[in-house]
Amino acid sequence: MTPARGARAARQTGEARRAASTGTHRVHRAHPTGAEDGEAHARVWRVEELRRQLAGVLSAIDAVLLPQELGEAVTGARQWLEAITPANPLSPAPAFVRALEHTVRITQQLLARHTVAATYVHLDTEQPPWAEHERLEAASAQYCRHVAVRQHDVATHGWPLDQRPGFARLRGDIEEGRVQLLVVRSAADLSPSSTPLADLEQEAEAITAWLLRHRTRLLCTDQIAPPLFIP
Repeated sequence: MTPARGARAARQTGEARRAASTGTHRVHRAHPTGAEDGEAHARVWRVEELRRQLAGVLSAIDAVLLPQELGEAVTGARQWLEAITPANPLSPAPAFVRALEHTVRITQQLLARHTVAATYVHLDTEQPPWAEHERLEAASAQYCRHVAVRQHDVATHGWPLDQRPGFARLRGDIEEGRVQLLVVRSAADLSPSSTPLADLEQEAEAITAWLLRHRTRLLCTDQIAPPLFIP
């Protein structure tokens, strides 16, 4: 990223903070009908959800190498998470919510521009895997800068991951920090075929925990519901 783009990202974060300040000092007065109370509750929920998203993105940013000039933008996002709160937490101003949404959006975009991904496909029969890799790459485009590693296995559904030759090669890239995002079609591609459907979630959680120890995230494209990553 160029210094100009880094400065622009930092400036956008600053603008988001200033925009919030224009809407956080209003005294909230509930409407007699209760309609405003419902809107205030929705904004409270939205702020909580945005803070959770921002915490996840900032945690992921710690795993990628950012140019020095982007430090101010990341610092500004951390301030939103840790220090910037609405004047009335029970009724955040719409301007505050919009500014926080903007901060989350540009921080997600910052992470995506510096994330390197790997795709992994399990095939039931011997066939060219490239069409599947292309679909995964297209589905993950908003989450990463590019896909650098593509691996696949054939007819190894009954094998644990550590016995699959394709995944063994991918494992080296993950453990040595060359990728920060693993993209698969579904958790089933990472589990033996004998795994009951009810246990797939636990399998995915175990794999996710292993990936996080190596500062890598898991993206199952069958769980993407636009606009999931960028509000």
